[in-house]
Amino acid sequence: MELATVVTEKGKINITRITIETLIRMILQEINGIIQPKKIGFSKIIQPSVNDNIETRKNITPEVRVEIKPDSIQINLFLTIHYGIRIPDLTWEVQAKIKEKIKEITGLDIEQINVHIQSIRFSKKYHHRRKLVAPGSFLKIF
Repeated sequence: MELATVVTEKGKINITRITIETLIRMILQEINGIIQPKKIGFSKIIQPSVNDNIETRKNITPEVRVEIKPDSIQINLFLTIHYGIRIPDLTWEVQAKIKEKIKEITGLDIEQINVHIQSIRFSKKYHHRRKLVAPGSFLKIF
């Protein structure tokens, strides 16, 4: 079991990797522009089931990976975002909020937060763009 340790004057506090991942998923839910899971229970946020079908797994985004080393903690996030979001601004916000909130909640210092934009989700308006103007209507207008 991977543990991150916070040393205080009264002793040590050990925090598991899964706890840190869960906190990060909850923090990401507060940030606009990231595709979030659709109506899933808290237990799905904590640990997706092996028996979930592919569609359910596809909706359970973002993916969070925490690596605890003796001298540092590294986080890798794999996000799906909404079309039209400025990627540098979103990633800076994600990095700043996670670093700040994890420090506030656990006392842990995060060395590195890598954000990987794995896909962009378009609204239905963009998916069906070709169907907005019918060829016959187009000819009548011009």
